[in-house]
Amino acid sequence: MLKLGVEPSVVTLSTLINGLCRQSKISQAVKLFDEMVEKGYQLNLIVYSTILNGLCKTGSGNIDRVVRFLRMMEERGFERNIVAYNTIIDCLCKKGSLNEALDLFSHVTVKGIRPNTVTYNCLIHAMCNSGQQREATRFLNN
Repeated sequence: MLKLGVEPSVVTLSTLINGLCRQSKISQAVKLFDEMVEKGYQLNLIVYSTILNGLCKTGSGNIDRVVRFLRMMEERGFERNIVAYNTIIDCLCKKGSLNEALDLFSHVTVKGIRPNTVTYNCLIHAMCNSGQQREATRFLNN
């Protein structure tokens, strides 16, 4: 593309970022993301969510990076919304960190961000997987 003088779009670059994340090449994905920011691309929520998802899936040590990335999103004008939080809640649940996911859920609701069906599905599924069916039913009814 570049040799032909065709400038890649945000869609093209976010697809590349997604591919890098899926292959656990998070450093390269973040580097490409940073280059996009430097070049003035108007990044959308999909690009941010893709990086968040990649960071979440590459190991528990990246939770601090995820939090820093969330702060950066906010600094750049992207309000943290339920989509971004669902990405993290889902990853925590899948890693067996239900208590951390529930803590984040509480934080989200205190901030006035309204959970959606995806949020509840992730948490209820994790509760059931960890043998907490009674708690899951209570959670569903509240």
